[in-house]
Amino acid sequence: MGALAVAACGDDPAPPPPEPPAEPVCGNGLLEDGETCEGSPVPEGCDASSCRVQSGWECLPELPEPTPEPETDDGGTGEPMAPEWDSTCALIPVCPNGIIEEGETCDDGDAAPGDGCDPECQIEDNFSCDGEPSVCAACGDGFIDPGEECDNGVFLGNAANGCSEECSIIEGWECFNEPTMCGPICGDGMLFNTSVDGVTQGFAEECDDGNTDNGDGCNAQCVVEAGWDCSFQALVVSVCEEVEETTGTDSGSSGGSGSDSGSGSDSGTAGSSGSGSSSGSSTGGM
Repeated sequence: MGALAVAACGDDPAPPPPEPPAEPVCGNGLLEDGETCEGSPVPEGCDASSCRVQSGWECLPELPEPTPEPETDDGGTGEPMAPEWDSTCALIPVCPNGIIEEGETCDDGDAAPGDGCDPECQIEDNFSCDGEPSVCAACGDGFIDPGEECDNGVFLGNAANGCSEECSIIEGWECFNEPTMCGPICGDGMLFNTSVDGVTQGFAEECDDGNTDNGDGCNAQCVVEAGWDCSFQALVVSVCEEVEETTGTDSGSSGGSGSDSGSGSDSGTAGSSGSGSSSGSSTGGM
């Protein structure tokens, strides 16, 4: 019993327990144990207190593979050196969540098809969408919805003159009302005659000299003025010139030689020759 006690007393003292590893320091730019993102400063999407990626975010670069602990000079192992790290974080697109994120052209907050924003958060054909959550409307229904400049109601069978398939006003046209009615802009220097697609006779311009002044050959209604002549090439500015008056001599020789010679000889001999000899011898002897 005593021998054992003596042997125990002669042993070297036990080494002190190892110090606990230092707590990671978030924001020092070193990717330490337990951290999934880092940066100095800590980027948005990376929790600034723990340097862990927040929910709904993703951070790059991806975490490195674990490295074996390096050997020390005495053959033991030491702590691996924390790599320098600078994370770039971005929201993970979520469709639908009512927020237009990278890769999305709309997000109306639902996954229903046919309402203008499809289940992949892309604008559907013939629709326009605006805002967050997105409000979508069909181009061609005759109503000017957010994001549209015009809508002449092609779905209703109306002509598409001046209003494009995307419900934007085509250059050289002006549009009014719902459903939209469009006509050429008089005075913009682009002649819209009936050779231009969509221009009907009632809306056609006779000229367009780039202004709405009267007295220069093309009046304020884009009609050629009397005594002027204007070029008629479509989609370019009209050039008007005053027509010179021409003096003409109308020499009309109407030589009519008409001889009305009427020789009428009415010779009528009305001879009433009466030879009456009344000889009366009256002898009266009283």
